[in-house]
Amino acid sequence: MQNNFKEQLGKDLSKTKMGYYIDSLYKIERTLFDKEFEKIGITYSQFKVLNWIWRYGELTQKEIHDFVNVKPSSLTTMINVLIKKGLVVRNTDPTDARIRRISATEKCTKLGEDAWKVIDAFDMKIRQVLTEEEYETTVRSLMKLTDALNENK
Repeated sequence: MQNNFKEQLGKDLSKTKMGYYIDSLYKIERTLFDKEFEKIGITYSQFKVLNWIWRYGELTQKEIHDFVNVKPSSLTTMINVLIKKGLVVRNTDPTDARIRRISATEKCTKLGEDAWKVIDAFDMKIRQVLTEEEYETTVRSLMKLTDALNENK
């Protein structure tokens, strides 16, 4: 069985069996999300940033960085793109001029509903493949693995 798996991986032998499938699923998810998000004028990466702004209303770039976990320079570039699109604004913190706060514009808030429809549609595709029990078991297993591996960082 192990040899068969190695053959399936081809040249990508750097992953565990589970890692291979998690990575494959992530790539499929990202491709599908980017295709659908393009229709509403954002990327999947931009959605991940906007998601936290929608949840909290206003965040510092450092707080967004902590949630999204991208390089600070990449985040700055992404925020600049979102500003140009008219989706977010960058304001100086009233108590500390060194801190920049990012908040959603009205245009961005309206976009959120369409963005979440993309996420819901993907979730429904998964639920059409798995039974409810399989879905819940998979989510619990992935959460358990995420928590355990985060503790070992």
